[in-house]
Amino acid sequence: MNTDEKVYDVCIIGAGFSGLVLAIKLARAGLLVCLVELNRMVGRRILSTGNGRCNFTNSRMGAQYYYSNHSLDFISDNHNDLRQFLNELGVYDKDLDGYYYPITNQAKTVREALENEISFLGIDVLLDNRVTEVSKADLFKVTTTRTIVNAKKVCVASGGLAAATLGSSKIGYKIAQSFKMKTTKLSPALVGVKSSSQCLKELAGVRATGVVSYKDYSCEGEIQFNKDSVSGYPIMCISRFIGFDELDKKLSDIRIDFIPYLSAEQLKDELTKRFNRNPKATILTALVGLCNEKAIEQVVSYSRIYGDTTVDRLDEEDVENLVYFFKNFTISVDGTKGFDSAQVTAGGVDLSEIDTSSMESLKCKGLYFTGEVLDVDGICGGYNLNWAYTSADIASKSIIKELQ
Repeated sequence: MNTDEKVYDVCIIGAGFSGLVLAIKLARAGLLVCLVELNRMVGRRILSTGNGRCNFTNSRMGAQYYYSNHSLDFISDNHNDLRQFLNELGVYDKDLDGYYYPITNQAKTVREALENEISFLGIDVLLDNRVTEVSKADLFKVTTTRTIVNAKKVCVASGGLAAATLGSSKIGYKIAQSFKMKTTKLSPALVGVKSSSQCLKELAGVRATGVVSYKDYSCEGEIQFNKDSVSGYPIMCISRFIGFDELDKKLSDIRIDFIPYLSAEQLKDELTKRFNRNPKATILTALVGLCNEKAIEQVVSYSRIYGDTTVDRLDEEDVENLVYFFKNFTISVDGTKGFDSAQVTAGGVDLSEIDTSSMESLKCKGLYFTGEVLDVDGICGGYNLNWAYTSADIASKSIIKELQ
């Protein structure tokens, strides 16, 4: 495609979820839009979201589900706007306890619906084009490995460093820095955590519910144990903090409460009742039903009690130890599994450099940033795709107002 003589209203760098949403909204308003994408297909990373099922939003929505170095008061509950947007493209959804998925349970449904709309609107898409530079004179000039695109405005929707095999890129940060904009530290987020704790060899393959705590951060959900790592919803939600501590060499241990439904005092009472009911029961038999059996075995081991010990041989200190390790099971942390395994990047282009009412750079008029490239990341549950939509929606309204 020869773009040298063509002047676009907007050139969007990145055809992921945020870039596609923005392109559709701008083209529907009659603007001439171009998408530049380094992959050979649009929306490639969408296919991996929600374990291939694409959990795209959540009924529990708001700034409290996101992290940034700056205020996120501008983020509101717009999950129904995103649902309506996708529904207009033919994507019907289903609600699983507030988590929204396409009714087909397939992420490719969302990707293909976006691609179909891009095609229907006649939006120019430059695939397999890696952006190398963005400059500005009277117009913006976007230089790629294959061509040059001229545009009145540019939006960087290039994503972050997560999932390198799916086409992650540093270009968004480089563009920001070339226009004298600040970027924050970057960390993997929504990612598993590596550990060399010996207990993982026994717990490998186990899925157990509990509360995971790391320093002052905690989250409840199903924990997945592997021989050299831990993952699952609560681990993913706190992994960003572990990633930043890894950068600063300030790692601490993870603590797990396997019995969050009882306080320490209530658990002590429960153990005492069980042990008094059948004094000749073995410790493992007496503890059945409190939590996952493999977790019980490890708590008993941590408490320095043999599994065949009858409960009438336990003393007060043994009971205290059991309570402690059920509520404070400790696993060492060696770091995260890195950007290649991460679902999203924590950190990014500093929001102090962005007008959050428009997503426009405060350093360069006509330069916008949306999605993961910005210093905003959400917890598990559809929040990051919702942020991609939110930022694209804000940018689209501002750009349309200026250019129409």
